[in-house]
Amino acid sequence: MKDIQYWRRKSKQCLKESQSSFTYRQSMIEVLQQHVNFDAYCCTLTDCHTLFSVGAVTEHSVEAIHHKIMSLEYDSTDINNYEYLVQSGQLIGRLSDAINNHLSQSIRFIEVLQPNGFSDEIRAALMFQGQCYGFLTLFKKANNTQPLFQDAELAQVTMLISVMGEALKAYHHFIIEERILYEDGEKGIIIFDKELSVISINTKASKMLSILRKNERLTQCQIPKPIQAICAKLLADKLNANTSLLVPIKDTGYIAIRASFVMTSSNEKQLAIFLNEASSKEMLAFLITAYNLTSREKEVVFEVIKGIPTKEIAHNLAISNYTVQDHLKLIFQKVNVSNRNELVWKIFSRFQLDC
Repeated sequence: MKDIQYWRRKSKQCLKESQSSFTYRQSMIEVLQQHVNFDAYCCTLTDCHTLFSVGAVTEHSVEAIHHKIMSLEYDSTDINNYEYLVQSGQLIGRLSDAINNHLSQSIRFIEVLQPNGFSDEIRAALMFQGQCYGFLTLFKKANNTQPLFQDAELAQVTMLISVMGEALKAYHHFIIEERILYEDGEKGIIIFDKELSVISINTKASKMLSILRKNERLTQCQIPKPIQAICAKLLADKLNANTSLLVPIKDTGYIAIRASFVMTSSNEKQLAIFLNEASSKEMLAFLITAYNLTSREKEVVFEVIKGIPTKEIAHNLAISNYTVQDHLKLIFQKVNVSNRNELVWKIFSRFQLDC
């Protein structure tokens, strides 16, 4: 059995050799396969605020049933739901641990896993500094010589929680300077039915969809995980109307995804998915986290964006002028700018969609 130092070394090696989060996760899974017996996998990068997937590395047999798994994620209180693992602090769960009392109650097992030949599952929330940056899910098939995960295998996956969590944080909050720009001002929209079959799609959404598919190395008929996730939550009536999912794509830019219902003339619900370049408001929330600004530094930044002078900032925040200046110096260092104008431009103004 390998210790956590081994996994830290392997993670650093994979980070050094990987060009993207996708290849890092793929490399770590290949290493894990040398020490844990599993037949299929899914390793997801998540938005730490919403826990939505922003892309996944998925074995083909799981890819085929992923939308079914996702549809149950928000529509039931099943065993080891991802959100529960994070919020409860449990972080990792083995489906077979509930075999005596609860497995018969697992809708995921009865309706999806078992009919497709799977016999067990491990789910782990990949955490760093109290935030979740991904989920690692491993599956065993009934025809495996060991159809249930062993304690030693569970222990190996447990060690990856913080190791991979730290690496995925770095990938998710990597600052991408590129922007996705379209001159025509068209807004991207896709209309899906409840089975996520495309009913209609405009030109811009088609281009955005291609970018998302390329990011996950999907075929032209597969639905990217971020869209699956936001649709699943919408169908479960658990999506806040103001929620948008920001997907960072290296060397490309940031795509913002929103969802809502539309009603047909026959009073049937369809799903409208909006795919657009991220707005200044969406980017501001993302960047203040990416630049590791403290709560007080965030407050100062919000005041600066409003154009409020130092004296008024000090009054509004009940601190001295000198303290405001000290905060600004640290903010400038973190964001790598030299004055207020550069700060506002770098984290806000340049993402305004009408500029």
